[in-house]
Amino acid sequence: MRDYDVAVQTVVYQDYDLDGLLAELAETPVDTVELWGAHLSPADDEAAIEAGEAALAEAGVSICGYGVADLEGTEEAEAHVAFADRLGADYVTVNYPPARDDITEALCGLGETYGVDVAIHNYSSVHHDDLDAVFSSVADVRDVLARHDHPRLGVCVDTGHFLVMDESPEEAVPALGERIRAVHLKDTSEAEIEDAPGAGVLDLREFVGLLDEHATLAQPLVVEYELDEDVTAELVEAYGRIRAAMA
Repeated sequence: MRDYDVAVQTVVYQDYDLDGLLAELAETPVDTVELWGAHLSPADDEAAIEAGEAALAEAGVSICGYGVADLEGTEEAEAHVAFADRLGADYVTVNYPPARDDITEALCGLGETYGVDVAIHNYSSVHHDDLDAVFSSVADVRDVLARHDHPRLGVCVDTGHFLVMDESPEEAVPALGERIRAVHLKDTSEAEIEDAPGAGVLDLREFVGLLDEHATLAQPLVVEYELDEDVTAELVEAYGRIRAAMA
């Protein structure tokens, strides 16, 4: 079984500023992040961005991706893709209404221009009441990828959101296959509708096996959850479960 790196989506540390999350991350085995816009974004002034980049570099933390960027139109798309490129990220995760082919076309062009992969992120009823405004099913994602067969356009598979929508990894991973550009490892359980990976119904070993069989993922497995507990302790435990699943 392939030995993937393990990263964390910094939304896990949504109650911390960038310096605070970096201090917490130093207490874990994780040194790679998908950077959330509330911690650093293209909307910040240049001094703040430079300070953030310096803090990340000093902490020895690398950035695999940036997002999730919520897009309402084509006009703000370039700022996010260009920012991902500036950060040295390989991909940007995005969210927008599936019917907006104009946004998809713009993202394909921007991905090619900046050399950054664009990964459509799936959501569920956990965070969105209007499911027409987000990609909430395998079919939503697959249909757009079929209409836009561009090498820079793919998908970020969020396991937790698919599970909430009763779409299993056994369905999602083979259906999306080589278009998988990123993964958010999230779980769901009786205790938490949104739980840490391996704490609920997600079979981590089976999921990694499916990736090996059907995808060509070059990025780390990104841990993501929004919990009220000790998020650093949860991250360390999740990291251990993921590593055990790949052993």
